[in-house]
Amino acid sequence: MAEPHIIFYDLTLFHTSGLPWSPHTCKTRFALNYKGIPYKTVWLTFPEVHSEIPKITKSDAPPTVPVIVDVLHGNKVVQDSWEIAKYLDEAYPDTPKLFNNDMGAQMFLYNYCSKKPLFPIFRLVLPVMLERSGDMRDWFVKTRETFFKTSIENIIGDSEEQKKSLPEFLEPIGAILKEYPYLNGNQIAWVDIVLAAYFNFFYTLQPDMFDTLVLKDDKAGKEFSEWWGRMEKYMKLEPPSPST
Repeated sequence: MAEPHIIFYDLTLFHTSGLPWSPHTCKTRFALNYKGIPYKTVWLTFPEVHSEIPKITKSDAPPTVPVIVDVLHGNKVVQDSWEIAKYLDEAYPDTPKLFNNDMGAQMFLYNYCSKKPLFPIFRLVLPVMLERSGDMRDWFVKTRETFFKTSIENIIGDSEEQKKSLPEFLEPIGAILKEYPYLNGNQIAWVDIVLAAYFNFFYTLQPDMFDTLVLKDDKAGKEFSEWWGRMEKYMKLEPPSPST
């Protein structure tokens, strides 16, 4: 295995390390995989994010992941998946691009994916997260309720409503994929990485529901399933081998 160029800080799902699940950190993992940049993962628990990330960023920014440390470029520290994506294109110009002079269009699609499909996905997987939270349940519930300013029951809401809304949000995405193999045209772009990360979150925690509501739904169409298949090789713990 090549020496890592990047140290990548990812989030453990409670007590399950080594599982790429977080919709936010997976954006960076899948981008690194697509670019084929060697990296090493440092897994942090939820509390460790708060205690360790400020030591790395040395800033007043909220302690969040993803964070990368670019060993190859003077241990440059970059936080936030959007900033990391832009940085990787600049720092590693010989790797496949995430942006191709289309920042505005990609930002529009990025915002759409973040504001539309992600929230119902989060609400549908939240009960599973609670089941897996173990001795961290009280902390997890308290922090979610503080962030959303409501009870955990209200955050989860009506699962049938979430199931109904998700396919509606997929329809415009399916329309793009009926014309092009990827969301930005004929090659993978940042927005493909984003959408793959969001639906990997759903697939990892609610696989049966993902299969029914997404892969077998006619609003996104078979083209979405085909797109998912093309993206899967980048949705792993490390970059695919050059032969795949």
